[in-house]
Amino acid sequence: MYKFIINLFIIIFFLGCAEKINPNEYHPILAPKAPIQPSSREINFKPNVIIFAKNNNFYENKSKEILENLLINSKFVNILNRKSNIKNEIKLAEDAKATQSNLNQADYIIIENITPKKYSVKYIPPVYYKDHKGRIHKIPGYYLYKACSNGYINIYTLLPYKLLYSIYADGCYSATTPNYQNIKKYMLLNSLKEAINNEKYTIYKIFTPKGYIFEIRKKDNELILHTTLGYKNGAKQYEHVTIYEKKLIKLPFNNKKIIEEIKIGEGIISNVINQNDSWVIVKKYKTMPKIGDYIKMNYKFSFWDIFK
Repeated sequence: MYKFIINLFIIIFFLGCAEKINPNEYHPILAPKAPIQPSSREINFKPNVIIFAKNNNFYENKSKEILENLLINSKFVNILNRKSNIKNEIKLAEDAKATQSNLNQADYIIIENITPKKYSVKYIPPVYYKDHKGRIHKIPGYYLYKACSNGYINIYTLLPYKLLYSIYADGCYSATTPNYQNIKKYMLLNSLKEAINNEKYTIYKIFTPKGYIFEIRKKDNELILHTTLGYKNGAKQYEHVTIYEKKLIKLPFNNKKIIEEIKIGEGIISNVINQNDSWVIVKKYKTMPKIGDYIKMNYKFSFWDIFK
């Protein structure tokens, strides 16, 4: 066991060092600009989100609160806490578009209906076993308490009002301590948290912001990217990222053109993160990144997830 702990610390040390950089040790390169450059709105965009509990009951309001806190802590969105309804929010978004003004309108609406569905108590009988000396031992019986919740998190865009994602969430909370017999509500609330937290990374991937590349540096064969993704919009040290470029694609059967987002590489956010920017270590790329390309955190499992 002692040897395992020592080896674990060695692994942690070297993995940590591997992703630490000093940008001053890299020299800037004259990188080309992407053909499609981001607007200032795209660079600073942080969507406004309103969450509604579908049936407005005690447990759905609690799960709404849990989901709100999850998104607030992510720093990916602005949660609009106001008494409103979907019809009024659509009207506000229409007015903002018609007048080309900012009326603090919502960009997304989330309707959730996650509620407790099951609570059970099961008695686990005692277990008897004999040791190598023939002595009989007893593992006492106990009660297993279990609460489960499930439901949907539906995410809609406005203008048009359209279902974008439907996420099924479920989770259970179990305990064996006899005291839990009298706190059923506590267990049910924790099962709501489990259900939502089980889909945390699915939700994160939907709202994770883009970090636009505005500088590229090189040392030997190693590239690092200076991006607009900082602490204030959720950048995290050692998080895996995907690097994208935008391409204008002409449709084959008409003259219409669409913008397609294409993956060109992967990287990891380094130890250098500020409020409004961060440095990313490029791990691999198919096409050389350009000024104006962007990164997105992809929440790919890594060694560091063990400590989260």
